[in-house]
Amino acid sequence: MNQTVKSAEELPGSFGIPFLGETLELFTQQEQFYWKRFQLYRTHFKTQIMGRKIACLIGPDANQFVLKDRAENFSSKVGWSILEPLFGEGILLQDGQKHQMIRKLMYPAFHPQAIASYFDIIQSTVEEFLDSWTERNPIFLIDELRQLALLIACRLLLGTKAEQEVKILSQYFSELIAGIRTVLRWDIPLTKFGRAMNARRQLEVFLYSIIEQRRKQENFSEAQNVLGLLLSSTDEDGNQLNDLEIITQSLQLLFGGHETTAKLLCWSLFQISSHSEWKEQLQEEQTGVLGSQPLTFSDLKQFTLMGYILKEVERLYPSIYTIPRGVIQDVEYAGYLIPQDWYVIVSPLLTHRLSEFYSEPHDFNPNRFLLTHEENKPHPFALIGFGGGVHRCLGSELAQMEMKVFLSTLLRRYRWGMISNNLVATPICQTSKEERKMRLWLEKCDSIRSKT
Repeated sequence: MNQTVKSAEELPGSFGIPFLGETLELFTQQEQFYWKRFQLYRTHFKTQIMGRKIACLIGPDANQFVLKDRAENFSSKVGWSILEPLFGEGILLQDGQKHQMIRKLMYPAFHPQAIASYFDIIQSTVEEFLDSWTERNPIFLIDELRQLALLIACRLLLGTKAEQEVKILSQYFSELIAGIRTVLRWDIPLTKFGRAMNARRQLEVFLYSIIEQRRKQENFSEAQNVLGLLLSSTDEDGNQLNDLEIITQSLQLLFGGHETTAKLLCWSLFQISSHSEWKEQLQEEQTGVLGSQPLTFSDLKQFTLMGYILKEVERLYPSIYTIPRGVIQDVEYAGYLIPQDWYVIVSPLLTHRLSEFYSEPHDFNPNRFLLTHEENKPHPFALIGFGGGVHRCLGSELAQMEMKVFLSTLLRRYRWGMISNNLVATPICQTSKEERKMRLWLEKCDSIRSKT
C-alpha cells in the first residue's frame, strides 16, 4: 500500500461509545448532527452509527465518486439495509443486474409519455383537496400535503381513488418513519419498531387486495396507472414481476413518491410566503403564461421561474439529507483507504451548502439557477436532492410535475398565507421538527386579477 495513504481509522471525527457510537446524537439532532461535524472537519470525517463504522465524504467530487465513477465498490442494498425489515427489498435496496432489471421493468411507468398521461388525475386531485382545505382553515400543512401526495400516488400507482383509505395509509407511513428512527428494533407491541412492522403488514394486506381486484378486471394491464404498467411490463428477456415484488416496489414508490413531494412542497410554500417578491413574480408568471386559460400539461414547461424556485428548495431542504452505501471492495479516497465492511455517506444537505459552488449558500436565491448565472452550470453532482448515478430517483420528473400543478393551482385560484410561529429555518434546521409548526390558511378567489 502507498505509504501516503492513511487508514480510514485516522479520519477526523469520533466513533463515540462502543457499539452505539454516536447513534443517540444522530437520532436526536438529525440534520444538525452532520452539520456540526461538517463545521469541525469539513469534507471528510468518520462516525459510528449502530455499530457501523462510517466515512462521511462531502462534496460534488465525493458524490460522483461514490454514486457513479466507483459505484461498483459500493452497495445501495447494504447501505440502506436498515430499511429492509420495514420496506423489503425494493429498488432502493438492489444492486447490479437485479437493480437494472427492476429499473427497466418500471421505467415505462415513468416514461415522459406516461407522465403526461397522469396530468388530469393530478390536477383534479389537487383541485379537490385545495377546495376542501378552505373549509378547515388553518390546516397543518405537512399532514395535509402528505395526504394529498399519498392520494395522488395511490391513484397513479394503484388506480384506486383511496379517499377512505388515505388517512389510515398516511398514518401507517408515519409509523414506518418512526420505526426507522428508533434504536430498539424489537418487533413487539408498544415499541415504535413493533408499530412500524405492524404498519408494514397492514400496508401489504392493502396492496395485496388492490392487486387481486385488478387481476379480476378485464384488460387490467391496459390501465393507465403505474400498477397496470408494472403488471404488464416485461424486459427484453420476457421477465415480469411477481406479486410480492410488485408489493415491495409499490411500497417504496408510495413512500418515496408522497414523502419527498410533500416535504418539498411544504418548504416551497414556506419560502414563497416568506418572500413576497417571489410570490408576486410567480403570480405574474402565471398570468403571462396562462392569461385566463385553464392549465394544460404543455404549460408546465413554461413555468421557468417556478422551476428555479423548486430547484432552490431542493438545494436548501433535500428530503434525504444523507445517502448511505456499504463498502463491498476496499477503496481509496482523499488519501484514506476505506475498507470493505465499512460504510460511506454522501450528503445532499452538506453538498448543497458548500460556498465553493453556491454563493451565500444559506440564502434563498432562485436566481442562482438562471441560465445566465454562473452558478447554473456547477459540478454535475452539486445538486443531488433526487440522488445520482444509476440509483437516481425514477420519479423525479413526476414529482416536479405534481409540484408545479399544485403551485399553479394555488397561485391562480386562492388567496393564501402561512402561519409559522417560532419556526427556525436557518442555517440548518431539523426539518421534520420545524415543518410541524407550519399552518396554511387560504380562501378561494376567481383569478389572480381579483388580488390586484
